[in-house]
Amino acid sequence: MSRHMFKTLLFTIVTILLAGIVLAGCNLTKSTVKSTNDTTTKAPETTPAPPAPVTPSSSTQQSLKLTLYFPNADASGLVATERTVVVKDQEVIKTMFIELANPPSGLEKPLPPGTTLLDATVSTDGIATIDLSTDFQKNFGGGSAAEQMTMYSIVNTLTTLPNVHSVQFLLNGKKHDGILGHLDTSSPLKSNKSLISTK
Repeated sequence: MSRHMFKTLLFTIVTILLAGIVLAGCNLTKSTVKSTNDTTTKAPETTPAPPAPVTPSSSTQQSLKLTLYFPNADASGLVATERTVVVKDQEVIKTMFIELANPPSGLEKPLPPGTTLLDATVSTDGIATIDLSTDFQKNFGGGSAAEQMTMYSIVNTLTTLPNVHSVQFLLNGKKHDGILGHLDTSSPLKSNKSLISTK
């Protein structure tokens, strides 16, 4: 074999090898790119859930006409006063106590200072049980006439409600024989119409 033919054959072999390496490199690059693209594919975006609808408050208000009894100036009788009030969630007794703390001109406030209604319930047989703070007893400063006015101002007012026939007094959750000293409060009190003044 001549020297010229040997060089040509060697050149051809080298060229084929280089071409094979280049092609192999291209294929490797393509598969790497494809693999990279596959791994970086973004997960489909999820749409955030819409906020839950705001439920309107279940509290209800109604306008009621109340009859309230306030002691007169000389503690000789109770005077009926009518008021139209807005009552929330059927808290009628609570509203009555708020109104009793605001007597009209010329009449007296029946509740001792600081008196708070802690709780009020009405049983199926018509007994309203009211739980008063200890201020009701502690801050009462009157005699037996004032005691009658205070107690029956509450009783006569609450028994104007169609579902209330009598009132049981509690002081800080407990029954007392005589919360203010004279009247027996160990059992429910019924309204006393004889104390109602027509003047």
